[in-house]
Amino acid sequence: MSEIITAAITGCVTLLGVLLSNRAAQAVTDEKLTELTREGRMPVYVTEAVDTPCLFGLVRPAVYLTPEAAGDDVTRQHSVAHELTHLRHGDHVWSLLRCVCLAVHWYDPLVWWAAVLSRRDAELACDDATIRRLGEEQRAAYGRTLVRMTCRRPGNLLVTATTMTDGAGGIRERIRCIAKRPR
Repeated sequence: MSEIITAAITGCVTLLGVLLSNRAAQAVTDEKLTELTREGRMPVYVTEAVDTPCLFGLVRPAVYLTPEAAGDDVTRQHSVAHELTHLRHGDHVWSLLRCVCLAVHWYDPLVWWAAVLSRRDAELACDDATIRRLGEEQRAAYGRTLVRMTCRRPGNLLVTATTMTDGAGGIRERIRCIAKRPR
């Protein structure tokens, strides 16, 4: 009985985070962004409710940018390209499934570890695909954008958005992969 209560509490915390993160946001109107998001017809919003750019939503996903990311053309382009890659990979769905698994199996450290590894794999795959989409000449600039946008705090596993945050080890691994260009 206590496991059901704890799972319900974990699920409620996740749901509360989803509801609170959906605060007022301002739509971005920019020709370059319209061109980037044309294929997915993805809305892009600027809000202070997020720490880093993210993809949020299951039925009608949208990209949310921080005012800092929206203010710089290169950072905005890289952030939107990164989040659109998450959309193409279906990472917003996998993020929700990770949260459900964590809510149901909150007591199992292996599930928590699997969620951390799943999230890290999603980010590594997203970085690689984003660089391929932006072009090799953007590799170093994308790495700098990643460092600027992710060195805030470790990502929360109970958030259903695909945020760019990661712990120090994760950032180090992502930058190493960007610099070394592994197959």
